[in-house]
Amino acid sequence: MWFPSPKLLKTVFYGAFVFSTVGIHFSPAMASIGVAGMIFSSVLIFSDQNQAGFKGWRLQIAAIMLLLLMGSIDIYNGTSIFDTWKSIQVMLPWFFLPLLISATRYMKFDPFKFMIILAIPLCWVSLASLINYATDFKFLSQMVLESKPLPLFTQVYHIEFSLLITVVLLGITYYFSELIQRQGKGFLIGIYVVLFLTLHIISARTGLLGYWLGMAIWGGYQVRNRGILLKIKPLQGLGVLVLALILVFQIPSLRNRVVNTKEDLNALFQGGDLNHKSIGQRVEAWRATLGILEETKPLALGVGSHQFESELYRSYAKNNTTLYVSNWIGPHNQTLQWMATYGLIVVLLWYALIITLLRSKLDTLGALMIGLPLWAASMFESIAQRQAGTLALIIGCVVFQVVFQARGNIKKISSIN
Repeated sequence: MWFPSPKLLKTVFYGAFVFSTVGIHFSPAMASIGVAGMIFSSVLIFSDQNQAGFKGWRLQIAAIMLLLLMGSIDIYNGTSIFDTWKSIQVMLPWFFLPLLISATRYMKFDPFKFMIILAIPLCWVSLASLINYATDFKFLSQMVLESKPLPLFTQVYHIEFSLLITVVLLGITYYFSELIQRQGKGFLIGIYVVLFLTLHIISARTGLLGYWLGMAIWGGYQVRNRGILLKIKPLQGLGVLVLALILVFQIPSLRNRVVNTKEDLNALFQGGDLNHKSIGQRVEAWRATLGILEETKPLALGVGSHQFESELYRSYAKNNTTLYVSNWIGPHNQTLQWMATYGLIVVLLWYALIITLLRSKLDTLGALMIGLPLWAASMFESIAQRQAGTLALIIGCVVFQVVFQARGNIKKISSIN
């Protein structure tokens, strides 16, 4: 029986990866086709290379069982099969993450080329958006003070766009010790600078939080293990850091974002008007979601995706929120949203799955650098509910796996479990 060659499957996976990372900016359907191609080629790759038999599929099977559990809970709560499918289809690729990461280990991609291809679409959108910002920076900087997103030349929502940039920047940072030894490193470093500026000038605070949390983990690891950072003379390193901070805080939009954050917090803690205050609106959304949990009890099976929105609105009203109805937003917290929709058990099983996956496939630094920033982002945005958020998780985990595999730290390719 004819079976596609590993080289052909690698090409299909790589092409599908490019298809999805480019398509997400202007065609959700194109991005979905790309992700489907990645999953399909991963199934064939792992089926061909896996030597552990059924045992090798255990973690992937666990992910599918969790997905089926979520669907069953949704139907049990009165959601139709059609609506259940609608609610899970966006986050469906999350539950193929064990397969995608494990199959990537067999393909031995060059991280340098992999990240350049990944970063070019983001860099193109970033440059266009930066130019647009520069042409009218006073007006656009004022928009930041009003908690309004800055315009981007992409269909991706600004929070998920910042998250896509964050996972790419952290992936390049994770690859830094090898990057500095590569020819042509200046090109990738130049891309890093463009994405770094975009993240700080026109992106959302969610991405900034994730980026600096990941960088803090990387920096702490370097100091603890006498790595790259300790090869830099202390005074020179401090001087560069201070200069960088001064330059960064000269950016009007970033300064205004700091001011906006301070105003948001003042309104929250001093009883001000929370309308048009993104932090205040999120806190009110969390309170409303917690109101659902108080009635259903965390250990119950949630209220289902079909009833979630109506229950959330009822909870807003019950809390006598001061927000206008037009500002009654969703939870903007993945954990709370899943707890209210599917119950605590689903959330615990998901965390157990993702922690086991990252610990088994990456080193400690890689697992923390990609895991904690994505978790932090999910505390302020329900990233599984948007296609670009789902793609950011996949891209981040795959990129870190590509770098880790290329380092040769894996002496023997283990099973998917």
